[in-house]
Amino acid sequence: MSELNDNQSERGVEGWTETLLPAECANSFDPKFILAHAVRSEVVDRLKSERPDLFGDDAPEDVFGPQQRAEFLEAILSKDREAFDNAVERLGLREQHFTATLRQLISPVLDDLGQMWSDDRATFMDVTLATCRVQTFVCEKLTATAQRDRSNERHGSIAFARPAGETHTLGLTVVTECFRIDGWNVMGGVDLEIGDNLWSLVSDNDIDVLGLTVGSVGQIPAVAEAIREIRKLSKNRKVVIAVGGYCGISDPEAMATLDADFIATDALQAIDKAASYLSGV
Repeated sequence: MSELNDNQSERGVEGWTETLLPAECANSFDPKFILAHAVRSEVVDRLKSERPDLFGDDAPEDVFGPQQRAEFLEAILSKDREAFDNAVERLGLREQHFTATLRQLISPVLDDLGQMWSDDRATFMDVTLATCRVQTFVCEKLTATAQRDRSNERHGSIAFARPAGETHTLGLTVVTECFRIDGWNVMGGVDLEIGDNLWSLVSDNDIDVLGLTVGSVGQIPAVAEAIREIRKLSKNRKVVIAVGGYCGISDPEAMATLDADFIATDALQAIDKAASYLSGV
């Protein structure tokens, strides 16, 4: 019988060993390799397919260099929530040509971020938060300020909470950051579960809008009960209650059974609807 090659399983004294992968494809099954590529594709590759016009040759040359890229990378990884907003202001990113910002700053920085994860220089949470911040900035740059007349729009206070045990919180993080960028006073978020702390928050604070994320149909009863409790305890008797999350996409009929003022399926829609309630539109 011929000898086993490096790509075959081998029986040893401790049982079957893991099948070895060819060197050229081993990386594709490495979670760090997968995330390193996903970091860039989540923002840049998706944008290329949806807005290829942004990747043309009309961008100014040498707008951003190594120093600006290092500053932007440090800001998106900072534990200080204001560090990113401050960096955006210092670098003049809201006024800069977006194609230059995308090609010379965001794309290379996301490559660096993915490499940091692959090299164990950044944790999963670091990468998740940093990618979220870049996504919300791109969202703001492309649509939030460019396509709407917001001169008469009110920015109030909004609180967010999630059902106990809900672990899919990236979407909630994105929404809270979008509201914060838009100028709202944001309370709660991924760390606030439905329960006593939420009851205290709504009874002690004059909150304009309360957002609850619903990840699955199984969470509908708990969220329905929470909405009844919030309406009973809220300091603001006219509090607007919004629901969103994956369930709004997977089972909109179930979401419609909730006694919420509106359902939002993405961050910009949530901002628009919340603002319209405050403005009496």
